Amino acid sequence: PVKSKRNTKKSDGKAAGFYVYIGPSIRGVIQAGTVYRGTKADALEKIGMAAEKYPLIASLVVSGDTLAADRIKVKTPGNLLHVNYMKLVSGTM
Repeated sequence: PVKSKRNTKKSDGKAAGFYVYIGPSIRGVIQAGTVYRGTKADALEKIGMAAEKYPLIASLVVSGDTLAADRIKVKTPGNLLHVNYMKLVSGTM
């Protein structure tokens, strides 16, 4: 049997895989839960103008490796993901 090692370190944004936007939907700009294949740089390139108009969007694009934990953090007060999420919500509604 082959034992697999779990990757417990934070993603450096260079690993190929997928990234997900976990922030709020902004009408005409970006949809919550959008999945981007490739590296974080690829994802940010695809987001393009949205991240220029709303720079906090980039901080809410997370690796598939950390997605489960980050989805909890974004809803829990006391961390940067939550703060950035709330800033985007208040700025778009």
